[in-house]
Amino acid sequence: MSLILLLLAAAATASADTVSLTINNGGSLTDGGVYVGPYNFTTSGGQSLQLICDIFENEVYPPETWTASMGTIGGSGTGLLGSLNSTIYLEVGYLAENLFSATNSQTIKDIQWAIWDLMNAGTCGTVSNCDPYGTPSNPNGNASDPLGINGWLAAAQNPANYGTAADYSNLVVYTPVGDWPPADGVPQEYIGTVPEPGTLLLIGFGMFSLIALRRRLSY
Repeated sequence: MSLILLLLAAAATASADTVSLTINNGGSLTDGGVYVGPYNFTTSGGQSLQLICDIFENEVYPPETWTASMGTIGGSGTGLLGSLNSTIYLEVGYLAENLFSATNSQTIKDIQWAIWDLMNAGTCGTVSNCDPYGTPSNPNGNASDPLGINGWLAAAQNPANYGTAADYSNLVVYTPVGDWPPADGVPQEYIGTVPEPGTLLLIGFGMFSLIALRRRLSY
């Protein structure tokens, strides 16, 4: 019984801890010459996760493994672009919630590109305007997704949508903090929904097993 309580306690605090992630593949959706997710991962505890990518410019190479911190959007953690409570992460939170609830592939593609345009705005204006791999299929809307990439981007930047009344505590940001292959460079940052209790228990069990192994090896 005490072990179960310990695992539940570990699971309850998982959002403030780290996890080992292995990317298995880029999923089945492509647009503009790249995979647009959700991407398939396995944690150190053996649990499967589907996550989306928020920064376009970094690279990962399946089956690459690294350690990521876990924080919630709107919380006190720090992502690759600063505080998870900053405006840009709140705007991403609005887009991520809509992506995870989307029921058609065109909307998923368009929102993913809107996230990249938001997080990687640069000399080209937005990533989708100068994507080196191809041209995204729906910048300005079509019958499958009337908003299109630019419409979703504009909606995300509207304070009425991402403002103080919004609650994104159900969105976990997985920020790379170490253990990736040096030749591959810094992995991308990913976002997912808070795992179900069973998933949290497995993550907690994986963390507990690693701690126990380290203690055993230290003797």
